[in-house]
Amino acid sequence: MSRQFVIIGLGRLGTAMIDTLVSLGHDVLGIDLDEDLVQDLAGNYPNAHLVAADATDDSVLRDLNVANFDGAAVVIGEAMEAGILATANLKELGVPFVAARATSGLHGRVLEKIGADRIIEPEKEMGAQLARTIASPVVLDYVDLGEDEALIESEVPEEWMGKSLTELALSRKSGLTILAVKPKGRAGTIPKGDTVLNEGDVIVVGGSKKNLDKSKLLNPKGR
Repeated sequence: MSRQFVIIGLGRLGTAMIDTLVSLGHDVLGIDLDEDLVQDLAGNYPNAHLVAADATDDSVLRDLNVANFDGAAVVIGEAMEAGILATANLKELGVPFVAARATSGLHGRVLEKIGADRIIEPEKEMGAQLARTIASPVVLDYVDLGEDEALIESEVPEEWMGKSLTELALSRKSGLTILAVKPKGRAGTIPKGDTVLNEGDVIVVGGSKKNLDKSKLLNPKGR
């Protein structure tokens, strides 16, 4: 079912969000103060409604009927004050879910205090994910699920090869769960206790970030 979302700030992060939301079949309103930027982007996003407007002005958001939208993202970038004001306006209007970009820990705490439902720090989050990816020779991808949970896509560590999930007992020993296994050259499956991991298999493992960091996936020496 189509829903309505507003994206405030049409930089790389904002336009990437518009791309994805439109591809999912949702209605998207994009707002940016830079009129030239909005004009330049308009032709690239024919299925979104882009406007040049000041989102720090609550009357502007009221005129755009933003109060009836399902969610919003404030991704203005380095303009800290503008991001705070836009977030406050959205919450004041009653938008049920507002994600806001923070450029520092202090910025994030202020956004949280004014009611932002999700604080995002793209550079910090991407840096942490990339660090984990390059820290291990077997990790292919790392997905932060928010809070303390994450997923890792990885090749099977040497210590796990030739063992079944029952033998590994990851859930009991390390608090991890193997959610999917893709044997080399074959389709992926949801594994069972008797599933044996082999060289070349790709696995998806879920758990807390702390447990994942201590595992053979990210810490081959096993501290």
